[in-house]
Amino acid sequence: MVWRSIIAFVLFAIVASFSFFLAHESRLSWFDAKAALAEAAKYDATIVRDRYGVPHITGKRDADAAFGLAYAHAEDDFATIERAILAARGRLASVDGVRAAEGDYLVQLLGIWDAIDTRYRTDLSADTRALLEGYAAGLNLYSAQHRNAVLPGFAPARGEDMVALFMLRLPLLYGLDEQLRALLAGGTNEIPPPAAKLPQGVAIAIAPSRSGDGSTRLLINPQGPFTGPLAWYEAVVSSDEGWNMAGGTIPGSPVLLSGTGPQLGWGFSTNHPDLYDVYQLEANPNDRYFYRFDGDWKRLETKEARIVVRFGSPIRWTFRREILRSAHGPVIRNANGLFAVHYAGQDDLRGVEAFYRFNKARDLDGFSAALSMGDIPSLNFVYADRTGRIAEIYNGAFPERAQGYEWTHVVPGNLSATLWDRYLPFAEVPKVIAPGSGFVVAANQTPFRTTADGYNPDADSYPSSMGIETGVSNRARRALAQLSGSRVVNAAALKAIKFDNCYAPDSDFGQLIKEMADKNYAGDALLEETGENLRRYNLCTDISNRGAALAVILATPLLSASQNGQVRPDAVAFLKNAANRLIRAFGRTDQTWGVVNRLRKDAIDLPLNGGPDALRDIFFERQGRDGTSTVPGGDALTMFSTWTRDGRWEVESVVPFGATALGGARHATDQAQMFAEQKLKVVPLNDAALRAETTAIERPGRPSPAFRPSPPPISIVPPVAPISGKGARVGVTSGEERRSE
Repeated sequence: MVWRSIIAFVLFAIVASFSFFLAHESRLSWFDAKAALAEAAKYDATIVRDRYGVPHITGKRDADAAFGLAYAHAEDDFATIERAILAARGRLASVDGVRAAEGDYLVQLLGIWDAIDTRYRTDLSADTRALLEGYAAGLNLYSAQHRNAVLPGFAPARGEDMVALFMLRLPLLYGLDEQLRALLAGGTNEIPPPAAKLPQGVAIAIAPSRSGDGSTRLLINPQGPFTGPLAWYEAVVSSDEGWNMAGGTIPGSPVLLSGTGPQLGWGFSTNHPDLYDVYQLEANPNDRYFYRFDGDWKRLETKEARIVVRFGSPIRWTFRREILRSAHGPVIRNANGLFAVHYAGQDDLRGVEAFYRFNKARDLDGFSAALSMGDIPSLNFVYADRTGRIAEIYNGAFPERAQGYEWTHVVPGNLSATLWDRYLPFAEVPKVIAPGSGFVVAANQTPFRTTADGYNPDADSYPSSMGIETGVSNRARRALAQLSGSRVVNAAALKAIKFDNCYAPDSDFGQLIKEMADKNYAGDALLEETGENLRRYNLCTDISNRGAALAVILATPLLSASQNGQVRPDAVAFLKNAANRLIRAFGRTDQTWGVVNRLRKDAIDLPLNGGPDALRDIFFERQGRDGTSTVPGGDALTMFSTWTRDGRWEVESVVPFGATALGGARHATDQAQMFAEQKLKVVPLNDAALRAETTAIERPGRPSPAFRPSPPPISIVPPVAPISGKGARVGVTSGEERRSE
């Protein structure tokens, strides 16, 4: 009888517990759908899908267009948008569990929402807030219509959410998260170098003087993961208020981040100047919440982070962790002491507004005015417009630091002299405007090698405290080598440069392969074979190449270690390991690259040209059991914009898979074959061209027009033959170039 009572009590407790958590889940999932529908009625956008499902969004107001952009993107990748916004709120662990907990803590540590809650209405213009709130309304309409797809705690979205996303993402682009994670992990007095995992990019502008036909040309090529919160999404947006752009964005962004319009366009690559500082605080030995500052003891601001973590379904648990803040900014206490971090863009809400101004700019003056406010703390921009003006701007919110300190190391935090509060003027950032060379390139390289010699900024003119990088990526080396001189860069030539898949002999990759090819492997048959393969290898990554697989598998982890400031592993051991892996999978060490390097999604399984840090940028991941690699990222969006001498604006583009991230959907993989074959589609930019390719029309929240699609004409630009690897050879001892079999 007693045992029955105990069992009954336990069962009651379990049921009560699950009832509580289920009620909690329901509370997190619930939102007022009627209110969302009523708010959506204030907006009116039309979404027209072209032959490839790319949304062409129109509205009378910019806010209407943003509403339509949000809705279209939600149709194609709602799950990722939800997670991006939950991450910006510091609440992603509530759905994704422990792996997201540290990111949630960083959001709260940085005080992003403290700044938003106090300054959203004062720091942002009324038109920016209207844009953000229109975008949020589009997400909320989709949520109201698809209740089963809404993650707990997501809806309703607010305009403030998008501000938080920009405040979180922009500092991470120059590596702030690596510093914070290093301190949280225990910390050292060394500041980690920028992480190799950061998004990359290529942008090239060609002036009429070099184009051969009087046109201005712009390549936009952001490079990053093909899925997730940094996956690029193609769209065309226009409004009666003058917003008219084709380009790309990422989940949760209410504007195009890189794009082109009838008047101008821009692309960018990430840059990594020194934009943050770490201060060691002098803690009070009698009270751990006080630190010395200019001779006085000041109390740290204290707060409690609440991190909701999901453990299975439906159980969640709230963890509490201390948040500290000094006059410098966020503070981390670890075994080495008390460290404060001060960084470019700290507490700045206006990054999203600056990108909005890019979308509305009409000339270089307007574009530069948006940059000059300093609200975008990094990124290397390439600009071009219909008048033929081109420019490269190595943008950065560079701290105005005091002399006499080693700013690349931890500095003392007990003096106000080390705490900067201003940035260098925009006029002092490196830039190249209308160079006589007729071209500019941004590919994650130093700004002192942006164009032909004689037109670059002088490195000696910039103080070392700016921390401007001096390295040159392989992509930049290859582009500069092919653009320098007097060669005409017509449309075909620019495309061939973009799809170039080779490495320069003086690149990090080229030097590593030469080092390994020159070694004496006598006495080890396997290493002798691999050494000979490397000596024959021409430094290219076309699908028929028989040296690329061994070289890329060898080089990827070694170069990654060097780029992250780690001690390079034993290269010979890695070479032998790479050879053994190829033999186990394929029975040979010289399997063709296309067999190893694969583009996969749904039923798609295609060979790919390209490799890490090639202009045809394709990320490489450790192979699966069959020895192949499913490509996780690289050329996320490739877009060519042309302004012809007679006033026409033309755009061609391709993405890796399709317009939607939804597996099995109509437009999930319909660009994959083009992408693999290095073909492009023509983007319809006027009503007649779009009408001929329309596959669907809708007005979110309103009755959609009656529409019967007709088979559209095929508009595909033929494939481009990549530039050969001639001259890019390693270990060749005769006058005849030795190529891969």
